[in-house]
This record gives sequence, C-alpha cells and structure tokens, in this order.
Amino acid sequence: MRVIFLCLFLAGCGAKSNLVKVRIANAGPGLQMFCLPLPLAQELGFYKEEGLQVDLQALPSVGKSLQALIGGSVDVAGVSYAQTLQVAVDGQRLRSFFIMTRRGSNTILVAPAATERIRRAEDMKGALLGVTSHGSSSHLFANYYLAAHGVQPGDVRTVGIGMGASAMVAIESGRLDAAVVTGGEQFRLLRRHPKLRILIDSSTTEGMREVYGGDVYASGAVTARPEWLEKNPDTARRLARALERTHKWLAAHTPEEIRERLPEGFRSDDASMDIEIIRWGIGGLTADGRMPAGAPEAMRRYVAATIENVRNAKIDLAATWTNEYLSEER
Repeated sequence: MRVIFLCLFLAGCGAKSNLVKVRIANAGPGLQMFCLPLPLAQELGFYKEEGLQVDLQALPSVGKSLQALIGGSVDVAGVSYAQTLQVAVDGQRLRSFFIMTRRGSNTILVAPAATERIRRAEDMKGALLGVTSHGSSSHLFANYYLAAHGVQPGDVRTVGIGMGASAMVAIESGRLDAAVVTGGEQFRLLRRHPKLRILIDSSTTEGMREVYGGDVYASGAVTARPEWLEKNPDTARRLARALERTHKWLAAHTPEEIRERLPEGFRSDDASMDIEIIRWGIGGLTADGRMPAGAPEAMRRYVAATIENVRNAKIDLAATWTNEYLSEER
C-alpha cells in the first residue's frame, strides 16, 4: 500500500501544470499607477483563476519594457500607447489590446536647486532635464511640451534617471535642473519640498487641455506583437479578463484596501503617501480596458508634433490597437 501511495504521489508531483505560461514586462517596482493593474492582478490571483502562469518582470522603465517586447524576451508588456505609434514608423509592429489609463501622468518639476532660475518652460533652454530613459514616453512628453513654448529638443540636455527611488535621488542630488516624473511621484517630492515648482501636470484637466488640447488620451497599454496575438487569442482573452476583473476590483475598494493588497515591492514605508497616490491614480483608470474613442488619432497628433518621421509617415492606426480580446459586457 505504501508503495502504491508513493507512486501516486510522485506521479502527481511530476504532472505538468495546465496553466498557460505568459511572460510580461512591466515598469517597477514602485507605486506606478499607470501600470499598477498588471502586478495587482497577480497578487489578487486573477491570472491563475483565468488559467495563466504569469512571469511578471519588473524593469526600470517603460522604455526597457518596450525593448524587452521588441527583442522577444517577453510576450506582453505594459508600455505607453504613444510608443506603439513611435516604433510603427521603424517597422516594429505592436498592438495594444488593453488600455489601463485614459489620462496623462507626466509632470515636469523644477529641481529644488533651480527653482529661482527656472520659473517657466521658456527658461529651460540649456537646462539638464531628467527623463525615465532616452526615447521614453516621458522624454516624448518633455519634447512636446517644451517645443510648444519655443524650446526645441536640441536646446535641452537630457539624462535617464529611471523611476521611483532612483528618480528621487537624482532630482534631489543638485545635478538636475528639472525632471519628468510619472505615476504620482510628484506627490512624494512635493511633501519633501513643498515649494517645488511644477511647470506642467498632465494628469489634471487643465494640464491635459494645455498639453493635448483636450481630454482624449490613452496612456498605459498592455501590448503584444500581432503575431503573438494571432497565435494566442485565447491567452490574450484570459489576460484581458484578468485585467478587467482587476479594474472592477480597484473601483470597488478604498485606497487603504488597495494598498493592503499591493505586492511589498510596490508599497513604500509611507502609508499615507501611498494612499494619496492611489486615490489620485484611480481616477485615471479605464473602466473596462477599451480604447477611448478618438484617442488613437489624438495620440498620433501628439507624437507627430515633435517626431518628424512620424509626422511624415502613413501609420495604419487600426493595426496598432484592438478591443477584440475584451469581454462584450460594458
């Protein structure tokens, strides 16, 4: 009897999992609201309940996530939809199939040491500006906003500072004149430096209208290569369902409850600050992952304003996004 039991036990241990493996790149760790649903879905167990075994890789920036997706080391990535348009010009075909956020999250802050010298966007000529990484969505945002105020990309020196703690250190080091922060990081900096100057906050209604000319926008996007989506439509639907459930869960819980369920690496030691950022960020999430009407056209105009090859290219917008893997319930 013991021999039979042992054989059955070993056979069970050797059985293959029925879960479908998916490799996902995401910006983190740290509390980044524009891509928070990706790690939260794993913490809530929604991926597993949908039959998925997700390998979630936390990378230093959205730009690094994009590189991982293009390079093929992951199947899916949390990136900016604007980046999908940027790389389309170079022949890199990507398709966003779940939109996490519908408003901007970039804020340009003047570093503490430069607040007397830089009072407006026009004062940024010759400045050293921190962005998450070169070519990232934060870099694109800075170029777009500053160009509208007569400051061209060549007029500003840029350096990659990453996100979260590394960005905080860079901004407070005295080396930078200004920086683009994302995902609510401005709140942490403002608590430490109440007199910090904000040049523009694209998450507010006024900021969105000033920068984009309206409030139609698509930011954090779950994106894959079209060939992966074509080969794995059921997996894409399961992933989209898990994220839809996560968005509904977020809408039904308080910021305090949300913080309690975050993975440890996505929380800080300052609970009250985390809660403030979560409360701010919840308002920017989409209800169901659908692309907001008019957002692809608006985002193309935004990207084309500062990138000449995008401006001159014929991009098939319909090929850069889809709602077909989302549930029909609205």
